[in-house]
Amino acid sequence: MRSFTTVSLALALSGSVSAHGYLKYVDHKGVAYGLWEPFSDPYYNPLPLRYDRTIADNGPVTGMQSANITCNNGGNNPANVGIIEVAAGDTLKLVWDQWSSAHSGPVMTYMAKCTPNCASFKGDTGSPWFKIDQFGYDASKSPPWGSDYLARQGAWWKVTIPPTIASGEYLLRHEILGLHVAQDPNGAQFYPSCVHLKVTGGGSDNPSGVAFPGAYDPYDTDGILISLYQINQGQKIYTAPGGPVWSKAAAPLQTAATASSQAYSPASLAPSVRGAATATTPATTSRTTTLATTTRTTTPAATTTARTTTPATTPATTSRTTTGSTGTGTVGAWGQCGGIGWTGGTVCVSGYTCKVLNDYYSQCQ
Repeated sequence: MRSFTTVSLALALSGSVSAHGYLKYVDHKGVAYGLWEPFSDPYYNPLPLRYDRTIADNGPVTGMQSANITCNNGGNNPANVGIIEVAAGDTLKLVWDQWSSAHSGPVMTYMAKCTPNCASFKGDTGSPWFKIDQFGYDASKSPPWGSDYLARQGAWWKVTIPPTIASGEYLLRHEILGLHVAQDPNGAQFYPSCVHLKVTGGGSDNPSGVAFPGAYDPYDTDGILISLYQINQGQKIYTAPGGPVWSKAAAPLQTAATASSQAYSPASLAPSVRGAATATTPATTSRTTTLATTTRTTTPAATTTARTTTPATTPATTSRTTTGSTGTGTVGAWGQCGGIGWTGGTVCVSGYTCKVLNDYYSQCQ
């Protein structure tokens, strides 16, 4: 039996070999707010406090016309999520777990006002979104693609909350679009995350107009159904999808001609467990393998979330549903296909290979 520390190390190391990624922290004034960790968080009881919508794994959304495009694969569940209080005009650093520069494409950030609040708002109907930042392809920058620039910086991105938006609760939707296989229909790979924010000190503007799903057309030959080679060779001008940046958005913050690598290190961590400043014991899953009940400690920092739940003191049994199975013994793209105690399918659909991410989780990629 391995300790949870050992398992966590294996999970961390697995990110270095994966070509995919997910948003891991939002840093506000040096305080890192932890976001959903798909390969470890489901096994804690109670679930750790996170500040974004849960995601299924580190794979992309490929069906851009489904509700998954709103906040990633994983159900877009708004319940039991912490909220980060920021002031209009504040800067946020959005930190990814990792990112591969082989997945070239734009980086885009949107916001939508939660009505009546983020605990019930999903943002997958109507057109509540507006774009506040983007970096598509800029030949004057090194590297010229937004996602490659993000990777070179150290897998993070800075955005400014628009100074004139009305105060209230918002979803911040930050996204990388990988275009490395976008020359085929539905080959574009979207990696969105939705973070809960409470904006204070705002103005009177209430922008909107962009829909998810709806904003992205799989046959958009200027921004989605494109060949990276044509863009890189100057044969075609690239236009990022989702429309223009809102006219009153703040100026972009990725301004250097050449990205300079700076590894991210948080000055302090926001509480990551509901009602407590320390993490809890990992729960025993429905698989046959039991994780050790080692306690880990997280240094608390000031947070503005009002949610408080008394953490359980004993391990609980939880069940995880793995998406992507397409039949007995066959697993769909980005689904689980192996790991200690795994009893589901182990053969991936055509075009995908079962890759080991750690002892407890293999994925069709």
